[in-house]
Amino acid sequence: MAVSVDGSTAYAAVSSAPVVGQSPGALEVINLNGGSTTHIPVTSARYLVQSHNGNRILVFSDNSDTVTVIAPSFIGTSMDPRTFVCCFDRPVWGVFSSDDTTAYIMNSGPERGGQVASVQILDLTQNPPVAGSAVPVPAASIGLLNGSTLYVAGTPPNMSCDSSTAATSCGVLSVVDVGSMSVINPNPVLITDGYHSRMEMGSGGQLFIGARTCTNINTSSEVRGCLSIFNTSTSNVVIPPDNGDVTGLQAIANRNVVYVVQGGELRIYDTTTDKLQSTQIDISGQAIDVKEVDF
Repeated sequence: MAVSVDGSTAYAAVSSAPVVGQSPGALEVINLNGGSTTHIPVTSARYLVQSHNGNRILVFSDNSDTVTVIAPSFIGTSMDPRTFVCCFDRPVWGVFSSDDTTAYIMNSGPERGGQVASVQILDLTQNPPVAGSAVPVPAASIGLLNGSTLYVAGTPPNMSCDSSTAATSCGVLSVVDVGSMSVINPNPVLITDGYHSRMEMGSGGQLFIGARTCTNINTSSEVRGCLSIFNTSTSNVVIPPDNGDVTGLQAIANRNVVYVVQGGELRIYDTTTDKLQSTQIDISGQAIDVKEVDF
């Protein structure tokens, strides 16, 4: 889900939304002032990403090699707000450049039944937008752009771990220079496996990466779940001793903390130690996500 820049509209990708005469799936557009809802048919819509300026929304569908680009200014007019752009390889996520002229698309490839995982350019200066060059990576389901450096996480098929863990399957973090569209880490950075869907940059360059359906280890000698913490300065990886899916991440500006929802619990990590801080918050019920509210 995403909220427009002015806070008046919410967008949600709903893969099962009924559409008369078409396959299920839609972008639901919710007026937060009046409560009305508009349905934009997008078959099997699963994920969405909004540009910084709110002028474009990228919608990603299950089992598709197409990205649907939505122009919110056309919603409710006689113009079709949708532009369907091929040719990708099971795209599932995208990140926008700071000026919103380019989106970097995560092609999940074999992780979602496709051919080759990669990061591919979507040129938004063209009308209609055009798919550009791609750089192969081991896997790609989520990404975060920091300056000209794009961090990309995913789980390749049959990716084994090293001897530091009892887990038999691992994910991979790739570091891509978007200026040259090249992978700049010479060796794969091993992280937890699972489907990676959360990524946040904490203070001090600590990159938090969350996955779901990972391999949980809970023995007398090792505990690990779906959270990985990557030090962008040293390339060291810490996998905290906590089980469960990571369903929420929120870094806090100007503070050395990152809020994590893992296994239905809210955790607060100290980015200077990569460990839980001494003060934690116990909430009622099962936590699903965590967001910072900007007043």
